[in-house]
Amino acid sequence: MNMRKTIKYFAVILASAFVVAGCTKFDDMNKNPYALYEVEAESFVQPILYNTAYTNTYNNYYISSELMQYAINTSFETSALLTYNYELAENYSSYLWRLYKQFGNAQYMLELARKGDNPAMVGVALVLRSYVASILTDAYGDVPYFNAGKISLQGNDFDYTVAYDKQEDIYIDMLRSLEEANACFAEAKSMREADATLVVDFSHGCDYMYDGNIDKWHRFGNSLYLRLLMHAALKAQENGGVISLGDEYGDIQVIAKLNELYDCYKSGDGVYPMMRSISDSARVEFSSTDSALYTPFYSTTSGNWNAKAACLTFTDLMLIEKDNDKDGEWDLYDPRYFRIFTKAMGAPTQIPLTELEDYFNSNLSKAGNSLIGRFTRGTVTGTHTGDLQNAPSYGLLNYDELYFLFAEAGARGWLSIDEKSVKDLYLEGVRQSILQWQVGFEGAVDYLMPTAQVISDFIKYLDNDFDYNKMLEKILTQKYVATFWVGIESWVDYRRTGYPILKTNGRTAQNDGILPTRMRYPATEAFQNAKHYSDAVAGWLKGTDNMQTDVWWASTTESQSIRRLGRQ
Repeated sequence: MNMRKTIKYFAVILASAFVVAGCTKFDDMNKNPYALYEVEAESFVQPILYNTAYTNTYNNYYISSELMQYAINTSFETSALLTYNYELAENYSSYLWRLYKQFGNAQYMLELARKGDNPAMVGVALVLRSYVASILTDAYGDVPYFNAGKISLQGNDFDYTVAYDKQEDIYIDMLRSLEEANACFAEAKSMREADATLVVDFSHGCDYMYDGNIDKWHRFGNSLYLRLLMHAALKAQENGGVISLGDEYGDIQVIAKLNELYDCYKSGDGVYPMMRSISDSARVEFSSTDSALYTPFYSTTSGNWNAKAACLTFTDLMLIEKDNDKDGEWDLYDPRYFRIFTKAMGAPTQIPLTELEDYFNSNLSKAGNSLIGRFTRGTVTGTHTGDLQNAPSYGLLNYDELYFLFAEAGARGWLSIDEKSVKDLYLEGVRQSILQWQVGFEGAVDYLMPTAQVISDFIKYLDNDFDYNKMLEKILTQKYVATFWVGIESWVDYRRTGYPILKTNGRTAQNDGILPTRMRYPATEAFQNAKHYSDAVAGWLKGTDNMQTDVWWASTTESQSIRRLGRQ
C-alpha cells in the first residue's frame, strides 16, 4: 500500500473536523492552526463516517451499479470503457483504496480512546475500523491490515511500505474486534448503571448519524458482526464450522454464534443487542444546503448524471407481469422503484454499443424523449419521486439487512426455525426495505408515497410467489434489491452465494464472461509498495493482478457452481 499518501490523513481529519459544527474541542480552539494538537477520540467519528459514505456512494455510481446490473452506461462513444462489460478503467481500482485514509483515522481514534480509558469510544473506534476494513478486504481480497494506517503511532521510525495480509486473518481480527467492541459497550453501560451521573454518550455534533448515542452504536456493531460472520460462514462451514478468535475470545462455532445473535435479536437485547427498527439503521447524513455535507454528485450536471440508465435485469425484478401474458406491460410495481428510477423501462446489458444506441432510439415518446429510466435527481414531479443524486442519507447497513441475513441462515438450516419462519423473515425484510425508502417523505402528497394497498399487494405477490425449494435464491434476490447502493454488499453477496443469478457472458462481456471477483490493486502499488505488492501478486493471485481469482470467503464449491449458471 502507498503509505506515503496516508501520512497526510492526520491533517485531513483535522480539517474535516473543524467543519463539524457543535463538535466540542474545536469551536473555541485558539491555537496555531498549522500545528497538530491532541484531540478527543470522538472528534474523528463524523469525518470518518462522512468520508467513508462519500467514497462508497461514489463507487456505487461509477462501478457497483454497472457490475451488479442495476444500471448501464449510455455513453455511445466506441472508445468508452464500459464497466458493465467488465472493461474497468485503470483509475477505478483506486476508488475504494482511498478508504485507507479513514482506516488510518480509525486506527488513531482507537489509540486515543484507549489512552483516555474510555470503553464507549473504544467500542465506536473498533466498529468504524472494522467497517472500513471490511470494505477494503471485500473489494480487493488480501490487503494491508495489521500494520496499515499506523504511521502516526510509529514515532520517528515509521515505514512507508506495508505487507499484505491474508483475508482469512483479517476476518478473524475483525470478528475479534467486534467481540471486543461489544464487551466495551457493555462495560460502558455497566459503569453508567453504577453511577447515574456518568455520561457515556458523546457530543451529537461529532456524530450526525446517531447523535452520539452509544446504545445505537452498540446495536450497529453487533449487526455488523452478523454481516461479517455471514460473509465468512459458508467458507467456515466447509472447513469444520469453527473460527478461532485467539486466546481472549477462543473458538466460536459459527452456527451456535448465529443462533445466539438471533436469540438476542428476537429478545431485543441480550448479550449482543441488535438493531430494533429503521431508526437504528446506519445511514450517514448528507445535505444539499450545507457545503460540508454535500453528496459526491452535488455539482454533477444533469447530462452526466443521466449517463446511467436503468438495466433490464433490475427493472424486470421490480416491474412485474402478474398474468405472465408477456405483453410487456407491468401489472404490479415494487414500491421502491420510483425512488430509484424516473421511468418504467430498462435497457439490456452486454450488447454492442450500436445495438444499445438503436434500442434507446427506438424507445422514445412522441415528444422525442427517452422512455428509459434514469437515476432520480432534483425536483420531484409526476412519477419522479426520489432524489438519489442528493439524497439526505446513504446507508452503511440498514435494519432490513438483518431480516435477510437471518432468513438466509434459516434457509441453510443454521437456525432453529421452521420454513414458515424463514419466509416470514424474508417478507419482513422486503417490507422494512420499502419503509426505509419512505423515510423523508412522510406527509407528502399521495403521488410521492405508494399507498398501503400498493405495498400490501407487492408483499402478497412475493408471499404467493415464494418457492420453498428455492428459498436461498428468493431471499438473496430480494436482498439484492434491498442492498442497492448499500456499500458493495450486493456484490459481496453475489460472489459468496452466486445469487442473484446474473447472465455474465453477454456478447460484449470481457474478463472471460466472469463478473469481476475482485478489484485490481491500484497501479501505484506496483512501484510505491513494490516488494509487498509483488509478494501478493505472486502469492494468492498466482502471478497476475486479475479480476478472476476468488477472495477467501467466495472460494466455495457452492458459490462457484451457482455463478457458473450465469455463463451457460
